[in-house]
Amino acid sequence: MLRPSPFVLRQHVNHLRAVRRRTLAAPGNAAHRAELENSLYALCVLTGCRNPHAALAAAETHLAANRLPPM
Repeated sequence: MLRPSPFVLRQHVNHLRAVRRRTLAAPGNAAHRAELENSLYALCVLTGCRNPHAALAAAETHLAANRLPPM
């Protein structure tokens, strides 16, 4: 199985966290919800997981194993 670049994976995880914060701050905003769903889908594709929670866990495990410096 191909693994994503740790740099790309870190960018997607950081983006997902930012989108999640915006969505939680304005839960009625449909654009934020759509962006959150798109970010979760992209992370699922990158990690090969079907479940968003499993995808985030897999991404964090992969990042911890590669230990990139903070951005």
